[in-house]
Amino acid sequence: MARGVAHAYPQGLLAAASVIALVMSLAACGSSDYTYVKNSSEKTYFKVPAEWIKIEQKTLEAAIHSDDPDSAAAQLRPKLSWSVAYDAKSPPDPDHLYGLGTDQPFVYAIVRPLTQEERGSISLDRLRDAFLPVTEQSRQTLAQQNSPLSGFELLRDEELKPKGGVRGVRTTYNYRLPPMPLLQTFDVTSYASDEGRLYVMVIRCSARCFLDRKGELDAIARSFTVRT
Repeated sequence: MARGVAHAYPQGLLAAASVIALVMSLAACGSSDYTYVKNSSEKTYFKVPAEWIKIEQKTLEAAIHSDDPDSAAAQLRPKLSWSVAYDAKSPPDPDHLYGLGTDQPFVYAIVRPLTQEERGSISLDRLRDAFLPVTEQSRQTLAQQNSPLSGFELLRDEELKPKGGVRGVRTTYNYRLPPMPLLQTFDVTSYASDEGRLYVMVIRCSARCFLDRKGELDAIARSFTVRT
C-alpha cells in the first residue's frame, strides 16, 4: 500500500476527517448506464458509470486511517461521517486515491462535521485546499516540506452557489507524483453548509485520461448534489 505519498503532504480539511460510512443506498433510477449513489440522511447524491466498482468499506478505511479499527475513534466514525469510493480500474484499489494512481478514473466522496475551529475559519480558500494544496500559501507550505508533489497547474477555479445555506468551490488541477510517469489530474468539489457540515468529492485520473473522458468526468462532478 503506497502510504508514503499519502502522508507526504497535508491533506487539508480531509486530514481532520473522521471518515467512515453511515448507510449508503444505491438507487437504480433513471438510466441503467449509471449507479446512483445517495445518502438520504446527509441529502447528498451523485452518479458514477454502472461498470465502476465500489471499494469495500473496510478496505477504504484501512487505506485512509492508520488507527486500530477497534479503537474508540474508529468506532465513533460511523456516527459522525459518511464516505464512499468507486474505481473504474479492476481490481479496485483505494490506493488509487492517495497513492500513485492509474490511467483510469477514481471517485471518492466524504461528508463529515466541521470542527469548532474549522467552523470559525472556513473560507472558500480553505475549501480549495480541502484535498491537496491549491492556494499559493498552501503550496508554499508544501514546498517547504520537501513533498514529492510537483508541477502544479490550475485548470479550473469555480465558485459554486447552490441554495439552502451551502457554499462551495470546484477546482481542477494537475500534480506530478514521482515516480508515477503520468501527470495526474484532480477534480475536487467542496461544499460547507451553515449547519457545519463539509462535503467533498474527488475525481482523480491521469491528465490524458481527463482529456479523453472530459465529458464523462464532468457529468459525474456536476451530479454531486447537496441539499440542506
